[in-house]
Amino acid sequence: MSSPQTTQPNQPQYQISALNLFPVYATRAAYQQATGLQAPPFDATQPVKGWADPAPSGQPYLVFDPGATATGYLSQLTVPAAQASRLNLPGTYNYPAYVPASTGAIEVGPFGPVGPASPDMICLQSDAQAVATAIAPLFPGQTLKVFETMKQGQAMYYYSYPANELRRAWAFQVTMGGSPVILFAQQLIDGQNAHGVGAPGHWTLSSTLNWVYDAPVTAAPANAVTLPVPIRPLMPNEQIVHLAGTLFNPQGTWVVERTDLPQTSTAGSGTDNSSQLADLQAAVSAMQATLAAIEAKLGIQ
Repeated sequence: MSSPQTTQPNQPQYQISALNLFPVYATRAAYQQATGLQAPPFDATQPVKGWADPAPSGQPYLVFDPGATATGYLSQLTVPAAQASRLNLPGTYNYPAYVPASTGAIEVGPFGPVGPASPDMICLQSDAQAVATAIAPLFPGQTLKVFETMKQGQAMYYYSYPANELRRAWAFQVTMGGSPVILFAQQLIDGQNAHGVGAPGHWTLSSTLNWVYDAPVTAAPANAVTLPVPIRPLMPNEQIVHLAGTLFNPQGTWVVERTDLPQTSTAGSGTDNSSQLADLQAAVSAMQATLAAIEAKLGIQ
């Protein structure tokens, strides 16, 4: 985890967010504006989370807890390292378009070179095997063995590859409708990425093999939980207090209070009511005077 921040505001009271260990983002747009990056795809099965620990170790985090009166409104929160390192903000993730890398391979026929090899036909053997493994449950009792096609010496037309090209025209054979069918791995990979690299989906099998796009959930559920933000430990001259409500904020406010500085209001009981009323009356009077001046200028009687 990142080292706790040690800077302390030189104020009698300040927001609890001044203790945050990590930047907090309320929306995906705010994160992208600040970092130039997209937040990861939203996972509606996990709590909403607007912070990320760049170096999590799995240790508990200290968080503000308004119900923990016995511990000074502080609690411990355990977050798995994989979850701690990742934001989880509602909204749409733009999956990048999938474009197979170009290739220097060429197709060769009986009379010499035919033209460039298609990048939509070649892939790494490991990628071909991954596709075969993914679709294998749809073909029970069949063995999907990956083999190379368009291979010199085995076909009239074949691919000739430069030394730095590791991809090949991998395929596997399956039986569908009682007939053997050759499936080219890269063509399946193209279909799997039709909605963008990493877009969710699943394979189905009817008369043909198809990749079905699963539209992701982008809105947080009504009962979604939001993980609190980790904060640094309080310094000896700090305490968390609740300021009583006012006319404009009936629920009151939680703040960090410096015990070594004079306070302008009474923590826990709110500011003086007569002072609040005087301030409110002064604000109303000022507003009325401003409105009267505007009306006079506009000739409103």
